[in-house]
Amino acid sequence: MLKRIFTIAFLYLKTTYSSRTTFIFSIAMPLLFTFILGAAMAETDPEAGQFRTQLGVVDEDGSFFSALLIERLESNPSVELVMYDREAALAELEDVLSAAVVIPRGFGFSVAEGEQTEVTVYQNTNEFSQAQLLFEAVNSAVAQIAGSLAAADIATNVAQEVGLFEGADDTAIERYHSTAFTEAENAWSTGAPVGLETATISRVETSRTPNGVSQSAPGMLVMFALFFTFNGGAVLLVEREEGTLRRLLVMPMGKGTLIAGKLMGIYLGALVQMTVMVLAGHYLFNVEWGKDNLALALMLMAYGLAGTALGLMLAALSKTPAQAGAAGTIAMMALASLGGAWWPIEIVPPWMQSFALALPTGWAMRGFHDIITRGLDLNAVLLEAGVLGGFTILFLAIGIWRFRYE
Repeated sequence: MLKRIFTIAFLYLKTTYSSRTTFIFSIAMPLLFTFILGAAMAETDPEAGQFRTQLGVVDEDGSFFSALLIERLESNPSVELVMYDREAALAELEDVLSAAVVIPRGFGFSVAEGEQTEVTVYQNTNEFSQAQLLFEAVNSAVAQIAGSLAAADIATNVAQEVGLFEGADDTAIERYHSTAFTEAENAWSTGAPVGLETATISRVETSRTPNGVSQSAPGMLVMFALFFTFNGGAVLLVEREEGTLRRLLVMPMGKGTLIAGKLMGIYLGALVQMTVMVLAGHYLFNVEWGKDNLALALMLMAYGLAGTALGLMLAALSKTPAQAGAAGTIAMMALASLGGAWWPIEIVPPWMQSFALALPTGWAMRGFHDIITRGLDLNAVLLEAGVLGGFTILFLAIGIWRFRYE
């Protein structure tokens, strides 16, 4: 039985890939659209460089210590500073900025005198995750300066206790304190002596929006895989109209073997197409398909199964090949756009993001971005693969139930 299934699958693949049209629409077109859409979004592509969040800065002090704080903020690779006056910063905070920091007048004097002083961080409550990131960046910069001052105070006190300043005037003590502060700041610049290693132990959400080829490569893979599987379903209707299925059933095989062989051919063809897309995306467009090849393989296999079952269901619900072709085109466009294959799902309204999770394409894009954008591993995509498996069972049950061989 298995031999017959694979024989039917092989004949289907041989017949299908001998068509130039199939090659153009399953391989050439996806790569072309990947390039075009990727180039259109490349200007804001996070893969093109370090992703940075804008922080509005209002420097009302203009002192050495305010400039030092700004310098510390500029050294943070996740933060892009934009200078404002107070009024403009608060206005931009409503629509453009996630957070703004105000350095008040007298900040530098208070720091120099060792007095308690504060900077104010205004946060946009609609952009909580980015605002929190910026708040932590300001807090870190302030803590570094406070740490350097504390180190300089301790060094000066120790020097006084051991009699280093015996007979010296206040100018010498201030100079020593300034030198100690500078050395502490230099130590911050060279990096902390203790490193931090992170490991992902669960799925986390990120505010980072995929763009460029990191969006177009998985998006076109998801979209054009449906073209191949829908076309496979339409071929079944052509063979039914021409009587090919009826003649095949005369052979010593059951309907289950026949349909299993056809579906195996469609599934293997979809896997070949998606594998070519992955390899071409990596070598032609420098797409980084994550750090876990097993996670990527699982998502490809799970989505291929769901697409194959969906193609069978579409064929079963259509009366003619022309009807299946028209319905397939509409379904492919709708599933791709609503599932987040054409644009990042993060930019659409919340209700559309929720609706995408009712579609197999939505779960497929979520899984691929878990791998590509969020850098997660196999454990993180088990949910997405499992949901795609549920879609496969549903579509397959409807397809087998409604499909007619004559």
